[in-house]
Amino acid sequence: MKRFLFFIFIGFAVLIYIVTIKGSHIQIQSDLQYNPDSEMINKVNAMRESNDGNDPLYVIYNELPVIDIHNHDASLLDTTEKRTNEHARSLIEIWEKFGIDRTVLFGNVSEPSAVQTDKLSWKYYEEYPNLIYPSFAGIPLDEKQNGAKIVKEKLERGYMNMGEIYVASTFSNNTNLSWKGEHPYWGELPEIYEVTAEYKVPILLHIDPPRGKNITYLKKALMNHPDTIFIFAHGNVYNTPSNMKALLKQHDNVYFDFFPGFTAYHPKSKHSLLDFVPLIEAYPDRFFVGSDSGYEIGLEKSYLAIYELIDLLTPETAVKVAYQNYERFIEQQPPTSYQKMKIKELTTQLKLKTKSYRLNKRRANELIFKLTKEVGH
Repeated sequence: MKRFLFFIFIGFAVLIYIVTIKGSHIQIQSDLQYNPDSEMINKVNAMRESNDGNDPLYVIYNELPVIDIHNHDASLLDTTEKRTNEHARSLIEIWEKFGIDRTVLFGNVSEPSAVQTDKLSWKYYEEYPNLIYPSFAGIPLDEKQNGAKIVKEKLERGYMNMGEIYVASTFSNNTNLSWKGEHPYWGELPEIYEVTAEYKVPILLHIDPPRGKNITYLKKALMNHPDTIFIFAHGNVYNTPSNMKALLKQHDNVYFDFFPGFTAYHPKSKHSLLDFVPLIEAYPDRFFVGSDSGYEIGLEKSYLAIYELIDLLTPETAVKVAYQNYERFIEQQPPTSYQKMKIKELTTQLKLKTKSYRLNKRRANELIFKLTKEVGH
């Protein structure tokens, strides 16, 4: 009799669960429209007219949003909450000082230690979703370690960028990284490119030197994966405008992370920012700005150089390069299956019977953070 009553109880509980789920009408639709601020060009003109030469450029352009698409500073965190929070505050202070509105944040790259800093970039993002786009770089590239599967799991979770990934490195200080590739079409990279294309997520590739077989294999990747968003990390470093132009002219799915700080302040730079301006103006939709965490020059100089580049561009190009080109990629990423499932799970716990959401991936993440806090209360 007790056993019979037990099964009756279980059946009743399952019935209640099914009725609860079916009774909740939670609709999630993709909203991938991106409408950039059409007034920002006029605002840039006004900023320039107000420049009397007394203020630094980052003050003059304070109202212009800027996205730093290449920042390793998650690697400066540790697992001690107090130190993590202290570093977060110091980072936010420098972002606020220099008017950096969003940062693509990751840490170590192409080695097992990057798995931990990837987690820290997500931790930062959960706490400061209005300041950070989380990226990940702890992915093995050889065919034996299921790198593409790991990439899919990360992108399902809600990461909005992949990289920096060392697909080729000969002269960098990080030549001994255990998870780096031998060239841009090595190992499981073709499968990884397909996964990032499926999720409409850009992949940031470190390629040095920017010539020879590395470029040959990069071209193969660009041709074979036309829907993948390839970003050439710090593409101006030890590179020439003519080399960059050749890639841009031949392939419309290659973009350049421009590191102004190297060109403006590194002693080994052989070019000026002005040397690259005609190229950027010719391809205004294909460039972004990145600080590379001030690699070999310091973060402040890196941010100063970003504004020096912006000041050389036409207002129409400046707003694209400063933020709109990259923001478009973020806003056009659809919500994932995991995100939809998580939202329905949380709304069920909150007993929200009827709700309709129009979301992209970013807004889905932020909604999950909000609902999770409400459930916790």
